Amino acid sequence: MICRRKRRKQKEIISLFIVLFMCIFLVCDSNALELKEEQPNYNDISNQIAKDVESCHIPGMAVIVVSGDNVLFQETYGNCGGIDTPFLIGSMSKSFTALAIMQLAEAGKIDLDSSISEYIDASKWFADSVDCNKITIRSLLNQTSGITTYQTLGKLKSTDVYGSHVYANANYGLLGAIVEEVSGMTYEKYVTDKIFAPLGMKHSAAALEKSKDNGLINGYRNYFGIPVAGEPDYPEEITIGTWTNIPAGYISSSISDMGRYLQMYLNSGESIISKESINSMFYDNVSVDDGLYYYGMGWQYSTEMFSQPMLWHAGLVENYTSNMFILPEKGIAVAVLVNMNDYLVCNNLIGNIINPLIGEERQNLPNLYIILHLVIDVVCCLLCFVSINSIATITKWNKKEKTSRVYVIDIVRHIALPIILLCVPFFSGTPFKVIWLFAKDLCLVLYINAGVLIAIGVYKFIFLLKEAYYKVH
Repeated sequence: MICRRKRRKQKEIISLFIVLFMCIFLVCDSNALELKEEQPNYNDISNQIAKDVESCHIPGMAVIVVSGDNVLFQETYGNCGGIDTPFLIGSMSKSFTALAIMQLAEAGKIDLDSSISEYIDASKWFADSVDCNKITIRSLLNQTSGITTYQTLGKLKSTDVYGSHVYANANYGLLGAIVEEVSGMTYEKYVTDKIFAPLGMKHSAAALEKSKDNGLINGYRNYFGIPVAGEPDYPEEITIGTWTNIPAGYISSSISDMGRYLQMYLNSGESIISKESINSMFYDNVSVDDGLYYYGMGWQYSTEMFSQPMLWHAGLVENYTSNMFILPEKGIAVAVLVNMNDYLVCNNLIGNIINPLIGEERQNLPNLYIILHLVIDVVCCLLCFVSINSIATITKWNKKEKTSRVYVIDIVRHIALPIILLCVPFFSGTPFKVIWLFAKDLCLVLYINAGVLIAIGVYKFIFLLKEAYYKVH
């Protein structure tokens, strides 16, 4: 009897273990299935990127997706030779500058809420020294200094937008100068010794020659729809009179290095910065566009623009484009580097490529590359035709009877049209030097044609004066 009870008890215990094991198996299998469903199909995404690169005429691209411990996906496209090939990363450089400032703050060498005049001779950079007394390091980091977008170093002034976010490269140029003054190193040496080296970023640099030594990929500008390789307008140092500068936009890095850099943030700073300082960079921010997103210290943050909380920053220089994202809830990060800037047409299509990588819906924006460039090229051809026609018909014009219709046409052609062409920077709110950096082809068309039409107009005016003189005498 006792043996039977024992055997029954043993069977009950075994049955209980079997049931428990089955439950655990089902839960684990369910979780595995859930994870599998959430995991993007990187093979499909990669195939689509390859098609986008070809259809958008992008010369080269590199992509990486990382978690804190692993590289989940990395690939290169077009003429990018490999994952260690450096690109200029544009304004993503600002996060490196902000990181350098936070390192110095942790070392007790900088107080973020102190005036910048305590660390640099601000009068060197500002038109009025009064302006710089109220500007703090934090206001430079958050871009709330009152310095506006197109101000140049040496002529800076804090305007009535002080306290509101206005994106300006000069803010980060000043931060680079502060890094140099406080650390006693050049900006290049500081970021190399304190950021690149500790993270093993062997293919990153903050100087053009070093970038080239590392194998910097050729950058491409777009001329009338055709990508043309050319040198970047690289600023050598933080100098008076410059709009762009290295701390704001000219660090170079490879996609493999950018993966390591983003992993540092995912891993709470590793050995080079504290988690508290990272949180300050991310979340001690200011509102932009009525809270649509927030600008921190070299990072943007939003809970509204995407389906999940997102940290990101883009980069754009004259012949390179870049983007980086951190998904804090998922614990992954993404970087995309491109060696072309097609400012008027193609850059918005990067959204098609990036969205699937960060778990968003592909936008499926129409590929208008050929159509839009054709429209731009037709307008340019029409302007050139008007100018060439003015030259070709000048002899005929000399002999033509000068009716009111002829005068009206000449006023439109030689006065109104050149004024419109020359005032494009004014109408667009963009200085000529910036248009020249990002759209040299349009600059050439606008200003050469304006010059030709004005010259012919002056000739016609002198001819009419002479004709009138001879009639009188």
